[in-house]
Amino acid sequence: MKITKRLLTLLLAAFMVALCFVPSLAVSRQYKNYAVLGDSIPTGYMMPGYQYAGRKKVLWPVVPNSYPTYVAKGVGAKHTYMLAHSGYRTADLRRVLDPDFAGDYFNARRLPKQADAYAVDQEGLEKLRKGVIKYIAKSDLITLQIGANDSFQVIVILFEMLRENQELMAELQAAGALDPEVTTKALEKIALDNETLLRIIEMELASVQGFRNNFDVIMRRIHEINPDAKVVVLGLYNPLECFKIAGISPAPLIQPLIQGFNDYMASGSKYSDYYTYCPLKDIENYMGTLQLFANPELPGDVHPTPKGHQQIADQILSVL
Repeated sequence: MKITKRLLTLLLAAFMVALCFVPSLAVSRQYKNYAVLGDSIPTGYMMPGYQYAGRKKVLWPVVPNSYPTYVAKGVGAKHTYMLAHSGYRTADLRRVLDPDFAGDYFNARRLPKQADAYAVDQEGLEKLRKGVIKYIAKSDLITLQIGANDSFQVIVILFEMLRENQELMAELQAAGALDPEVTTKALEKIALDNETLLRIIEMELASVQGFRNNFDVIMRRIHEINPDAKVVVLGLYNPLECFKIAGISPAPLIQPLIQGFNDYMASGSKYSDYYTYCPLKDIENYMGTLQLFANPELPGDVHPTPKGHQQIADQILSVL
C-alpha cells in the first residue's frame, strides 16, 4: 500500500513538472492597461450600444462585443481606454498627438471645432491632446487601427463628382438612385473622362503620401510618449471581396491602394521596429456579405459585423 502511494506521489510530481514544459501558445501575455487608438471600427460603430461621444471627449465608451472587449479579456486587462474616435484619419490623429502639425482643412470635421467658424478649437484640441497622451503613457498595450478613411477618400471624390453631374443624377433619379446597374454605368462614364482620371490619380497619390507622413509621426510620437508599451498596428481589410455588381467584383479595383497602405505599415515605415504589424484577412463586414442596407444612414456600410469584430480580436491576439 505504501509502495502504491509512493508511486502515485512520484507520478503526480512528474506530471506537475511536465506541465511546466507544455507550450502556452494559446495563452496571450497579460497586460494591465489597454489603450485603443483609431477610427470608427474600434469604437464599435454599427454594433449594438454604439453611441457617438463627441469630438471633445477623450475617452469614448467601450462597446460590448466590439473587438477591444475581446482583446482586453484575452490579455487580462483591468482597464481599457477607448481613445479611438469615429471618422479619424491619420491627419486627425497626428494633429492630436503632434502640437507642431498644422493639419488640413478637414480636421475641423473630426476635432474640437469653434462655434462661430469652420476651424479647430485650439483650446479644446489641447485638452484632448493632454488626455490622449496621459492614457497612452499609462498603457502597456496599445492597438492602432487607422487608414481606412485615408484610403477611401478617392471613392468619396468619385461620388462627389457623380453628384456634380446633373445629367447623370437625373438618370439615376429616374431609374432609382440605388439601382446598381445605373449607378455602375454612371461611375463608368465619370471614370472615362480624362480630367476625372487625373483628379482621381492626384487624389490617390496625395492620400497615400499623406498617410505615410502622418503614420510615421504618429508612431514616433507614441514611442516618445511610451517607449515600453507593446504596440500593435492593424492592417486594412478589403471590404469588397464578396461584393459583386452584375456578377463582377470591384475588389481588385481598390486592392492595389489597400495593399500600398498595408505594405507601408508592414515594413515600409522607418519606425516599424516600434510596433508589431497585424494583417487583417477575411473580416466579415456588411458590404462584403451583401447586407447593403444594414445601416440606414450609409448604404453599403463596410464596418465589421459582430462576427467580424471577433475575427479582428482573434487575429490581434494571435500576434501577441
